[in-house]
Amino acid sequence: MPTTVAAQLAAQAVLLENISSRMEEDRQERKTAQAETERTRLATSAELTAMRHGQNDVLRRLDDIEPVTDLVTSWRGKLAGIMIVMGFIGALATFIIVFFKDKIVELF
Repeated sequence: MPTTVAAQLAAQAVLLENISSRMEEDRQERKTAQAETERTRLATSAELTAMRHGQNDVLRRLDDIEPVTDLVTSWRGKLAGIMIVMGFIGALATFIIVFFKDKIVELF
């Protein structure tokens, strides 16, 4: 079954048309995939930026807290805390004595 040059050219033209349409479909799919990748990249970049700012805020807060922590853990801080507690206990004892003075005097 001999094929003519015209039939071969027609078959080649159909094949070329199919390849061309498939290339166009692939190009559109690639553009869609690239757009999705770009959106994902931008979202990831925004999240990383937010995390970096959050970490900077935490580090800044820690820098603010560190002197207070050092003061509390130092002997001077502990002594100041003991004096405050002793002052509170003394004030409470004085209040109780003044408030219940009559009852205490009756006991003696």
